[in-house]
Amino acid sequence: MKLHAVSFRILILLSVSLAAVGCGSQHDLRKSSGQSGFGVEMARMNLWREAMFRFQRAIELKPDDAQAYNNLAVAYEANGDFENAAKAYRDAMRLDKSNQYIQKNYSRFVEFTSRNKKRAPATGAAAPAATAPASAPSGTPPPGAMPPDRGTPPQTSPPAP
Repeated sequence: MKLHAVSFRILILLSVSLAAVGCGSQHDLRKSSGQSGFGVEMARMNLWREAMFRFQRAIELKPDDAQAYNNLAVAYEANGDFENAAKAYRDAMRLDKSNQYIQKNYSRFVEFTSRNKKRAPATGAAAPAATAPASAPSGTPPPGAMPPDRGTPPQTSPPAP
């Protein structure tokens, strides 16, 4: 009987271990970094709404996380919400003014929105009212414009050169 109880405990421990390994990732979702990491995984799978939710949760858990704001901005772009993307980028830059990765993403965003704003009248669509971001000369792009190609999903650390 005791051997059976020991075997049962080992079986349970193995099952729990295999389940944890089988999940592919172990993010502590009680922490901002866990939410951000999970959000990055969702972005890599093009599950942008889930990624956006995870980055929002990361910010709720750690309101001064500039990288989470950057990642949230990229997710907003992917979902076509350019107004909130601009706000999230500005928040990210406010929190970490020297982060070149965030500056580069915001610069690409501004370039993209400027290009699409110029194209809107050529397609016959009415140009949206310009609402300039805090530190950039461009306004909000036309509704439905596609986000720029980032090449890679949001990252929790700067990409290699």
